[in-house]
Amino acid sequence: MALILVVLLRAIIGPTIIDRFISINAITSKVSVIILLMAFIKEEFDFIDIAFVFMLCGFVGTLWILKVLAPGDWQLKVPGLKGFDDNKEGELK
Repeated sequence: MALILVVLLRAIIGPTIIDRFISINAITSKVSVIILLMAFIKEEFDFIDIAFVFMLCGFVGTLWILKVLAPGDWQLKVPGLKGFDDNKEGELK
């Protein structure tokens, strides 16, 4: 728990966005490990699903924050697949 507070302090102080992303991911990982340890200590393995959902939410949240804060082209570009872009002819941009 003390390490989570230290990483949270780094997220608040961190001068760059990358510092904050690494801090958020570290907090998510540490909380997930705490949930998994509680599951094994109490022998209630339903907590494992909660830990996985928490990890997935942290990952998706990080991607969403990255998309909002980092400008750029976020279109899906897969060679050979048609219909994923706005081009009506199916050509890649």
